[in-house]
Amino acid sequence: MIEAIVSMAITAIIMSLIFVVFSIVSERLLDFKNQNQPVNDLNRFTYSVNKDIFENEKIKLQEEALLFTGYAGEQVLYSIGNEYLLRTKGEFVDTFRIQIKEIQLDSVYSRSKQLAFRKLNVKLDVNEKEMGLHFYKQIYASELIQAIQKP
Repeated sequence: MIEAIVSMAITAIIMSLIFVVFSIVSERLLDFKNQNQPVNDLNRFTYSVNKDIFENEKIKLQEEALLFTGYAGEQVLYSIGNEYLLRTKGEFVDTFRIQIKEIQLDSVYSRSKQLAFRKLNVKLDVNEKEMGLHFYKQIYASELIQAIQKP
């Protein structure tokens, strides 16, 4: 009987130590996740914008939004909020915890004046530091001709 009580006491002590260690490790992992969340959101945002620039035909800057229009008419909308950026494509909505300060959309020409690009400049805050991202999309001759022909 005494052996059973002693073994149960030892088991209870070991289980309580394991629980304490598990709690500490879980807190550390949660802190690590929270510290890396802005970097993860920035990486996902950069990947999404690069993908949307490559897969879509047109980029349009609207009030508090960035609109990508595809070759078949599908649309991807980036809605800019105070603390969040929402990417909407059809039924799918993706959320980025990024603070956008400013978005600019410009046309850039090569030195030979033959190639034209759309340049998307995004100024944002990451970990309380201001950062700038630049994305480029080549404009093809047919698009330039259509823009000239429209009054």
